[in-house]
Amino acid sequence: MTQDRTLQAIIDNNRLVHTYMIESDAIETARRVGIHFATMILGSDDETRKLIESGNHPDYYYLRTDEMTIKKEDISDVVRLMNQKPIHSDYKVYIIESFEKLTVQAENSILKFLEEPPQKTVALLLTTDKSSILPTIHSRAQHLSFKGTDEDRKAALMELSEPLQHIAQTLKLDTNHVLDLGDDFKEIVNAANFFGARWLNDHPLVLIDLTRVLDVLKERKDYILMLTLLDAYVRQAMYELLDIDGFKPFKLEPFTNTVNMTRVSRMLEEIEKANQLLSSNVNPTLVFESMIIRLKG
Repeated sequence: MTQDRTLQAIIDNNRLVHTYMIESDAIETARRVGIHFATMILGSDDETRKLIESGNHPDYYYLRTDEMTIKKEDISDVVRLMNQKPIHSDYKVYIIESFEKLTVQAENSILKFLEEPPQKTVALLLTTDKSSILPTIHSRAQHLSFKGTDEDRKAALMELSEPLQHIAQTLKLDTNHVLDLGDDFKEIVNAANFFGARWLNDHPLVLIDLTRVLDVLKERKDYILMLTLLDAYVRQAMYELLDIDGFKPFKLEPFTNTVNMTRVSRMLEEIEKANQLLSSNVNPTLVFESMIIRLKG
């Protein structure tokens, strides 16, 4: 595998640095790569693997939380353990999963540690959203990017219903975000289905219907997820108009005679504009409202 060759080359060439940021669009892939890399650094023998798998390796620490944030106190525990000398291996390795969850205080705390790390200490920072991480931390890390695999996504999404798994898999959604949403993911998908049909068929109350969509969105990344779902809904309609098979994340409502290629193309253009506006930190409510109003002309 390409990722194995990349990691092995780092080990073989003795080019380990003190901090790696491992990015993927699936946290399960980042997790698997991170643990594999840590195992390679610490020894790769059977004893090392067993100690890591059991969480008993004295030179290895994995920080993961189901909470919405990683706090300064959590980072203090990492720093305390990593300031100790290696016991079993030549290095000490720590992994922080979902690094984007760090609070500002936690980021500032670990930044000081990354600026002057102990010798023979390697940090593996796993993320699916590097844009929210401080630039000063980026500058101190070597970046490794790995595409999320279907196998990793499938394993992570097993608790979802088959229709929701299908949507998340087909659209290659951020599994970490999907899992963090819990039952809210189903609500967002249902809202996208409802609103996508009303908007596509030019329902006269579509602007009022928008309130149902906005009510289920809490964070900016939820709004981005909604645009991704709406984009997929409209693209599926376009494929059906063109009689092209192969892309069916949703079960579409029947079309009215207002649905044609011109309308679908304009809708996709408006969704793209909305994404750009969200990226520029424009108020999400205004972004969605203007998306609907502009299409009405």
